[in-house]
Amino acid sequence: MQGQQTVDLSWNGATSNNIDIYRNGVLIATVPNIPGFYTDHIGVRGKGTYTYKVCQAGTQNCSNQVTVRFGGG
Repeated sequence: MQGQQTVDLSWNGATSNNIDIYRNGVLIATVPNIPGFYTDHIGVRGKGTYTYKVCQAGTQNCSNQVTVRFGGG
């Protein structure tokens, strides 16, 4: 849907079969490591700031955190 927030995440170098994806510190998805890509359909409009990290599933072996900002308007 036009105007709704989506975030495309990609990663490489992970060795586990699955990847845990966190938004604002909350686990939102566990996905296969391959192909190393995930799109988060946040489903809201307007302004927002989100932090993401990806971790090898079930571990605290994680990427650096990234911040995504939507300006709105």
